[in-house]
Amino acid sequence: MKGITAAAGLFACTAALLAQPTTSQVKPTTGQIKLTPCHVDGVKEELRCGVYNVFENRRTGQGRRLPLKIVVIPARRPHVDQGPVFFIAGGPGETATELAAFMFELGDADEHDVVLVDQRGTGDGHRLDCRSAGSDDNLEGYLRGPFDPAAARACSQELARQFDLAHYTTAAFADDFEDVREAMGYERINVDAGSFGTYTAQEYIRRYGRRVRSAYMTSLVTLSNRVPLYHALSAQQALDEIFRRCDGDTACHAAYPRLRDDFAAVLARVHAAPVATWVRHPVSGAKTEIHLSEPAFADAVRVMMYSSERARKLPSLIAQARAGDFNPFADVAVGASRNMYTGARMGLNFAITCNEFVSRIRPDEIEPATRGNFLGAWRVKDQMAACAAWPKTNLPADYLEPFRSDVPAVLVSGDSDPVARPRWGDEVKSFMSNAVHLVVPGGGHTPENGCTRSIRGQLFRTGTTRGLDVGCMTTLRPAAFEVP
Repeated sequence: MKGITAAAGLFACTAALLAQPTTSQVKPTTGQIKLTPCHVDGVKEELRCGVYNVFENRRTGQGRRLPLKIVVIPARRPHVDQGPVFFIAGGPGETATELAAFMFELGDADEHDVVLVDQRGTGDGHRLDCRSAGSDDNLEGYLRGPFDPAAARACSQELARQFDLAHYTTAAFADDFEDVREAMGYERINVDAGSFGTYTAQEYIRRYGRRVRSAYMTSLVTLSNRVPLYHALSAQQALDEIFRRCDGDTACHAAYPRLRDDFAAVLARVHAAPVATWVRHPVSGAKTEIHLSEPAFADAVRVMMYSSERARKLPSLIAQARAGDFNPFADVAVGASRNMYTGARMGLNFAITCNEFVSRIRPDEIEPATRGNFLGAWRVKDQMAACAAWPKTNLPADYLEPFRSDVPAVLVSGDSDPVARPRWGDEVKSFMSNAVHLVVPGGGHTPENGCTRSIRGQLFRTGTTRGLDVGCMTTLRPAAFEVP
């Protein structure tokens, strides 16, 4: 899930001057949340699970309650004086507790309890799901994305029969998150967030920074981004980086000496008319016909670049498409888009993006922001159209005001990230005085490797960025491109 206005230095987010507390904290002893042993998909070890109920309408404190599920991965070698790690999922719309197996593999639980809390709108009892055009019965639908105005309107009407959609905001979840921390008895916590989770983390730090011991945020999204206005520019910059690296790589340049021309030729072909091709069905393996339109092709390129593993295949896929074989490209495209657009509760995604980002995009800004970029303007226009009828949410009056924080933070960007470009990390560093910003060579969206894992471990152990050993960053190299 994790662009900004042209005035990148003026961060637009809610405001308060936050002081960094000096006390360390221990594990909770009198928490109000009952945690019981449990097992979750993909994790053999026994974890602990619980539920915390919050009011849908936090302002009145009356009416519907939302059961926020909590999963705790107990530390193998706990350091209770360093506090737990609270993970914030992205999307917006990912269900945090469904990522337990992923978080288990990251290694944060080696020394710290890892706490996963479902954001309002994502979990059982409050899941804001929308029907998607894409399904395993309609693979081509995955390539069209989820931003169909008629489908969005139908979804909002259906959800509004059961939920008051005005209360599904990032600010409300930051308050929920704080309630969970307090109920669990933790004085201070470490925050781990990626992609759109970093936007939520910033809002939590703005409101409750004194409760944050340290923060690790990767592929940053800020409120001044105004998603998806800058998607086209960011995707073009990431693609240009791939072209540049291929030109400078002997094997890649020898295999694909005219890569830019090949890409332009393929783009021109899908612009002229959709290309009929086929893919292997991701479940049955059956040969399935699909059509690649220009928007489908362009968005597939953008989505592929989220993953450095898929990005290294792009020169080969482009060259094969230029030669007339679109099947390899389509196979990877469907897999990438299927993964991207089925991982989020789109009702919550609409509630947050429509009201906190898209509503601030002016129509006259679209053409200058997308001019000359392969993705074009269609994505911004589609999302604006889908948001036109989405119910308005209740945001705090000071939501667009800037803030500053001295919470120790490590900010990580990938230099080939097609959506959260390094400049957004630079912007966050400008108002977080104790932040360190690191850029991973060849890194896609939310880059993760042994080096970043080591740095994150240091941060959570020490609770400071002073003396942080980031020397391993100089040894990182982009993954080699796939060549014949």
